[in-house]
Amino acid sequence: MNNNIKITTLCENRSPRVGLLGEHGLSVLLEAGERRILLDTGAGATLQGNAAALGVDLGSIDAVFLSHGHYDHTDGLETVLTMRKGAALPIYAHPDIFGQKYVSLGGAEPRYIGMSRRRAELEALGAEFHLSRKPLDLGPGIRSTGEIPRSPGIKAPGPLFLLKEGEHFSEDPLYDDQALIVKSSAGLIVLLGCAHAGLIETLDHILTITGCSGIYAVLGGTHLLHTPDKMLSAVLSDLDRFNLEMIAPCHCTGIRATCALHRAFGRRCLEQQVGTIFQLPL
Repeated sequence: MNNNIKITTLCENRSPRVGLLGEHGLSVLLEAGERRILLDTGAGATLQGNAAALGVDLGSIDAVFLSHGHYDHTDGLETVLTMRKGAALPIYAHPDIFGQKYVSLGGAEPRYIGMSRRRAELEALGAEFHLSRKPLDLGPGIRSTGEIPRSPGIKAPGPLFLLKEGEHFSEDPLYDDQALIVKSSAGLIVLLGCAHAGLIETLDHILTITGCSGIYAVLGGTHLLHTPDKMLSAVLSDLDRFNLEMIAPCHCTGIRATCALHRAFGRRCLEQQVGTIFQLPL
């Protein structure tokens, strides 16, 4: 048994290493004990090549956890399923991932950003969906957050996420947004997809469902890209109470917020990009 938790970044927006490609999406492999769980699958274009370059066998993972139903986190699932060796592959997610999801940028015509394959198509390829609004156990010390309660606070400006039902659009509350929690000897490790539910709301929910008083590490997309300076300062101040020893922002965090996190956390703020591998205590 591996005595460390290994977290390998397979897809992300940036690509610093030769032979690896960035794409508009996220995919991270979590290896903890005997479990190998893929958090999201990127937009699909680079997952297979990046995995091969990093020596990751996508055909032998134990499960996939989908943080939400946007294409840039789910469209690589078809690739993973076609590479699967043996039995059906467990896929853990919220039941709303299959919604007809759109985005409108600056009032423009809504553009589809949901999953490109329907449930039946993926099941025909070997997907075995475990859909729940409540937290699920994915292995020893590994669980999902389940649906994350929302605070009534002021929303940051940014893209308008929409749901289409029939011919009508309504705002997408993105209730399918979840994160993955890993319990380690150092403390809780949180793996984020996009944190559409809100970074602070997500971390507060995790403390509530685990009964812990702090979080050791947070990695992934924080959805701070469009957050105004005043709201960003409030988020940074609020993060202090979680006693983070490490934060590794990426994807939808944005350069401005990433720089702010570096200033606030110093050496505790690490880069996470394509090819980044973290070794943390099990």
